[in-house]
Amino acid sequence: MKNTKLLNLSFYFLVVLAASCGKKNEHFEVEIPKREEFVVEKKSILGQDKVKTKQGPFEMNPLSFQYEEVSDLFTPEDLALHYGDIHLDYANRLNTAIHNTPFVSDSLTGILSKVTPAQAEIDNLAGAYYNHNFFWKSINKNTTTNPSAGLSTLITTSFGSYNNLKAEITKLAVAFEGSGWLWLVLDHNNHLSLVTTEKNGNPITLRLGRPILVIDLWEHAYLSSYKNDKEKYIKALLPHLNWEFASSRLVKGDG
Repeated sequence: MKNTKLLNLSFYFLVVLAASCGKKNEHFEVEIPKREEFVVEKKSILGQDKVKTKQGPFEMNPLSFQYEEVSDLFTPEDLALHYGDIHLDYANRLNTAIHNTPFVSDSLTGILSKVTPAQAEIDNLAGAYYNHNFFWKSINKNTTTNPSAGLSTLITTSFGSYNNLKAEITKLAVAFEGSGWLWLVLDHNNHLSLVTTEKNGNPITLRLGRPILVIDLWEHAYLSSYKNDKEKYIKALLPHLNWEFASSRLVKGDG
């Protein structure tokens, strides 16, 4: 302790002496700067930033949240498996499937609007890749987003109330059997409706209207985190629906 005090006093004396050098009878106190604090950007412990496709035109769109930031919805490990393995595998297989075909220069929505039932592999892979991209955008790490005034009006007109919409989502999702997706769609009459698609079907290929939000109903989305309890999964997901994204979809034609 004595040695520490002596060192501090010696340093202070040198600082005062240096500051007064060349100026008689003038002394200045110099504040010793505090240790600088650095803010380090938080990185996912599971390496989300390393999820990349091998080759081809379609890449993995980054999530708007880290795996750990929605741990009340999915465990980080389950989310890493869903995004970093299952979704990534669809992306890689899609890039392989369209190699040396006219689809390689198309946008994703372009492929979905052109693909035919005879091109079943590309249809399935493009749908899976698109649907997963849309699903991640349909999730917000916060539970406080609300529909815009325009979307709220459409919800009330189409379902009676926001609570009715949530109840209908839960009912349809629980009743759905097999693997697929539940979509909130703006149809051609500017009316909102809920539709389910089997496997990797989507509103673009099926000409159902403009997708607004989507919920993944494949077992891999909820089997591990919710022990295959689909209703529990839907109730946990509803507060995380990204109504800011949904509202933006009213003025966007694709994507």
